[in-house]
Amino acid sequence: MVLVGLAACKASPTATSTIPLTLTLVVSTATHTPLPASATPLPTATPEPLAALVNGEAITLTTYERELARCQAGLTNVGADPEECAARVLQSLSEQAVVEQSATAAGLTVSDSELENALTNIISQQGGPQAQAAWLAANLYSDDEFREAVRRELLRAKAAAPILASVPPTAEQVRAQMILVADEATAQNLLAQLQAGADFASLAVQFSLDLSSRAAGGDLGWFARGTLTVPEVEEAAFALPPGETSGVIQTMLGYGIVQTLERDPARNLSPSAEQALKARAYQAWIERLTAEADVQTFISP
Repeated sequence: MVLVGLAACKASPTATSTIPLTLTLVVSTATHTPLPASATPLPTATPEPLAALVNGEAITLTTYERELARCQAGLTNVGADPEECAARVLQSLSEQAVVEQSATAAGLTVSDSELENALTNIISQQGGPQAQAAWLAANLYSDDEFREAVRRELLRAKAAAPILASVPPTAEQVRAQMILVADEATAQNLLAQLQAGADFASLAVQFSLDLSSRAAGGDLGWFARGTLTVPEVEEAAFALPPGETSGVIQTMLGYGIVQTLERDPARNLSPSAEQALKARAYQAWIERLTAEADVQTFISP
């Protein structure tokens, strides 16, 4: 049996995207030797192969392959499966493109001084120029590529700033406790004991599989909508008035029983809850931009 945790989920809204790419032409090298009139004409310019077009903006196959190599190397280094990189990278590059297009439409830019300050901070955090050079080599970046990547990330951050700022510092929150078990029969048995007057916290300490709350008698603390890792538990907690106990709830982690303890219509968000709600707002914005975009893909990840 794998014990699980139900602590409030945090997500960092990382800026990801790509600036409009100019279509690069691959042209054969010209010769200085005059050709006879009967010679075969030189080939015409050929467009560079594309991975996708996002609202007419090109994501070249070369760009995709470079990012794919970085993703695969990164996942391999942490022992994860690099096979998932193909679809992830194409989606990420498409999302980056729509965010940067949104920034451009809003008239946002990144100044040279902003870029230089960001690069200086990055080099300092990396431990100096030598450490930075080693990092660039390990992550398949040239100096120019990395400068451009940082500039684009700064641009995406500017575009996302109003979305993140729209998340208020307070929200309706509930405080609830939970018992999580592996099978429905056990959950039904515990529910019967609760209905007969058993103490919720005592049963949680004895039977709950949730490591993050078991020692506290199943207390999940205060949480807002969209911040708990198990939506079924969150939904039940918000549906109950304080002092009431749910029936048996089937979740992706097992079978739970929830009891709502308190409710506050405008409670200050914890840092982790605020971060989770900002990530949620950011993701909804990205999905809206992507849904409205004309995305054409030319590869099968």
